[in-house]
Amino acid sequence: MISFSNIKQYKKILLLFLLILCVSSLLAPLIKIAADMLIPQSALVTDLLNYKHGSYDFGRVMRRIVMGVAILIIFLFRKPLMINSLSTIGIKHTSGWWKHLQMGFFLSTGIFILYTAFLFITGAKILQVDAKSPGDLFFQLFKFLLIAGLVGCIEEIFFRGFIFQSFLQDMHAVSAVCASSLFYSLLHFFKAKLLVFPGFQPLVGFMVIYQSFSNMIVNFTAIMPTMIGLFLVGVVLSCACLRTNSLYFAIGLHAGWVFLIKTNILLFDHVGTNLRWLFGDSKVVTGVLGWGLLIVTLFLVRFVTKAPSSETVSRKNTD
Repeated sequence: MISFSNIKQYKKILLLFLLILCVSSLLAPLIKIAADMLIPQSALVTDLLNYKHGSYDFGRVMRRIVMGVAILIIFLFRKPLMINSLSTIGIKHTSGWWKHLQMGFFLSTGIFILYTAFLFITGAKILQVDAKSPGDLFFQLFKFLLIAGLVGCIEEIFFRGFIFQSFLQDMHAVSAVCASSLFYSLLHFFKAKLLVFPGFQPLVGFMVIYQSFSNMIVNFTAIMPTMIGLFLVGVVLSCACLRTNSLYFAIGLHAGWVFLIKTNILLFDHVGTNLRWLFGDSKVVTGVLGWGLLIVTLFLVRFVTKAPSSETVSRKNTD
């Protein structure tokens, strides 16, 4: 009999992904019943679910279910997945962790500011501040900073700390970077909008999963530019993790991007030009200019970091 512990790490990821989708789909009808019961009793739930005209988007709920199930299953299978401690996924106390965090944040924000400035000068963006007052603007920026830090930590722990490190167990570094970055890119499109009405729907979870796969296939050509951009983002973040042997630099980079993307929406309006292939759209990473700056960021990451020695990598893999 083949033990789960003897399966290659990247195959474990695939099996766990399928298990997460299956468990989430089975739990979805029960959670929908709870949501249906809370809607008439809680204005907060009604607002969170965007309940209008007797229906709400269960796709948003399903994404939270999948996230919760993923965290639970990874925790339950942490031993066969060889997650022995936080240091295994790159969260460990090192003397330079704060420096790497700051370096990543300022590098990503600096490149993004150059990108936004170029679009503003060329007329692809116009200044349009969406804030009621200076106090509201400050509050929004502070909120974005907190969100950016949270998103950066959570996504880097999952994608670079877990997925990327798992691929590194059985793959060459270049293959692991490409595979994990492709997975990171595709997962951003694994979502669907499914309007539902109150009532028991036993297959609602499977319907959202099916629609998510269907949307990716049907809209593949349309999402290709964003997919390329997100793939490059994944490559930059994976290399940052690989070069520093920790997640802190990658968390800083990721947090900086999230902060500036949200700030960009707050301060500017994307007008667009006939040169969409160059400038992309409001999603930032959909044009040649955005891709080029990501490649520049990759070279800067290599320039400002020092690759870990083979002894360090070997010691890490035996932890």
